[in-house]
Amino acid sequence: MAVISIQGRLGQDHGFRGHDFNKSLGELGNHDVLYTMLDSDGGSVVDAWIIYDYLMARPAPKPRSLVLITGQCSSDAILIPLAFDQILMRPDAYMQFQPINLSRPAAGQRATRFIGLKVADRTGSTFEDVLRWMDKNKRFTADECLAQSLCDAIV
Repeated sequence: MAVISIQGRLGQDHGFRGHDFNKSLGELGNHDVLYTMLDSDGGSVVDAWIIYDYLMARPAPKPRSLVLITGQCSSDAILIPLAFDQILMRPDAYMQFQPINLSRPAAGQRATRFIGLKVADRTGSTFEDVLRWMDKNKRFTADECLAQSLCDAIV
C-alpha cells in the first residue's frame, strides 16, 4: 500500500502542488493500493486538475485507490476525490462547493463546467443542481455526502 497525504492549500503559492503529487507517486514505487488522506480548502484548480489527470492517466494495470477526507474538501479540491475508486469520509468531515475563480473568465467557466459535470455524473444530480451548490457555497456534512453519493462510506 502506498500512502500520500494532501493537507492544506493547493498550488505553487499555497502549498501542495500537482507535480508534488506526481513526484510522490513516482517515489512510492510499485503498490497494489493507493491510499490518500485529503484535507484541503482548495486554492488552485490547475493543481487539482493536474492531480486528477495523474490519477486518471496512470498506466494499466492501475492499482486500486481510495481517498479519506479527514477534514474539509472545498472548492476546486473537490475534483481530487473524483479520480479515486472509493471516497471515504470521517464523521466530522465535509465538502463545500464554491464558485471556481480564475483570472481568465473563460478558463474559470471551463473548470466549473468540468467539475460540475464530474460531480453530477457521480451523484446522479443535474449539472444545474451542482452549479446551484457552487453558487450558494453549499456545505455537505459527511452524512449528506453519503446520501448524495458524494462519498461511499463514513469511517
